[in-house]
Amino acid sequence: MKRAAMDKLNAGQRDCLRLVLGHLNSKEIARELGVSPHTVDQRLRTAMRILDAGSRFEAARTFAALDPQSSYHPLIYQPSTIEPPGESGEQGASSASNRSRMASLPDDGVDADSGGTGIALEQSEFRHRPLPIPRHRGEKNSLAAMERLGWILAIAIGAALSFGGLISGLEALSRLKG
Repeated sequence: MKRAAMDKLNAGQRDCLRLVLGHLNSKEIARELGVSPHTVDQRLRTAMRILDAGSRFEAARTFAALDPQSSYHPLIYQPSTIEPPGESGEQGASSASNRSRMASLPDDGVDADSGGTGIALEQSEFRHRPLPIPRHRGEKNSLAAMERLGWILAIAIGAALSFGGLISGLEALSRLKG
């Protein structure tokens, strides 16, 4: 049935449906084809009626499924095959050796083997440490009430110490001047 309906579409309607697949609106399709936006809308309404579709996008998807010339490929979610660290036997051993190596680093952050600065925390360990601000757009605040209060207290103490240091520095400068 759909194949017979697709044979009823004329070239203009097919061109409009292909451009709808490219996520173009009526004005952009009209510019591309050299016709008016009203002509584009009329062609799409007729194609929707022929293909028995509820929207222009549904008609375009139906057309793409039946059209051998279509280059439309719907996006398909593919789950990641990367395992979290420590779940497979091979990675677990390397993670354990990394953890022991990281634990043996000096407190100043200098790696004794390479002489460069070492990272004190593995990336996976850092990822699990809760922060008071989102690191990624749209990330939810997952801190518990006590963690939030702890961060508020830590920020307040840090601000008070910074302000006190600033005031004492200004006072020392004023004593030197006068």
